[in-house]
Amino acid sequence: MMNVLTGLLLVLAQADVSPGFLTVSSKPAGFAIFVEGKSIGRTPIERFQFEPGRYWVTVVPNDSLEFLYQRLRTAGIGTKLAALWSLARISAASTQVELLPGFETKVEIDQTVMEKSACRAKWLVGGTVTGIFGLGLLVGLVAGLFAR
Repeated sequence: MMNVLTGLLLVLAQADVSPGFLTVSSKPAGFAIFVEGKSIGRTPIERFQFEPGRYWVTVVPNDSLEFLYQRLRTAGIGTKLAALWSLARISAASTQVELLPGFETKVEIDQTVMEKSACRAKWLVGGTVTGIFGLGLLVGLVAGLFAR
C-alpha cells in the first residue's frame, strides 16, 4: 500500500513540473542556435521553453554541421583546414546548460572567443606540422653525418 501511494505521489509531482527557460544572446546577433541538435532559431532568443534538464546548446555560425563534416571527408587540404577552423569556433561557443523549473538560464556567445579558439587551433596544427618537419630535418642531418 505504501509503495502504491509513493508511486502515485511521484507521478503527480512530475506532472506539475514547471518548464525551464533558455535565453541566448550573441555578439553579433544572428547565430543559428541548436539545442540537442534541433534548431531553435537565431540569436537573440528570449525565454525559449524547455522541460527541466541538461541540454547542449550549440552555435553554427555559417555552415551546417553536415556540410562541414562532408568537407572534412572529401575536400582538399585547404578546404579541410577551413572546415576544421569552423569546427573549432563551434566548439568554443557550445556549452551544456541545466534548465531548472521556473527559472531562466542565460547563455551569451561572443564571436571574439570563437575566433580565438580557431586561432589556437591554427597554431596547434602549425606547431605540430613544423615540429614534425623539424624533427625529420634533424634526423636527416644526423643520418647524413653518420653515413659519411
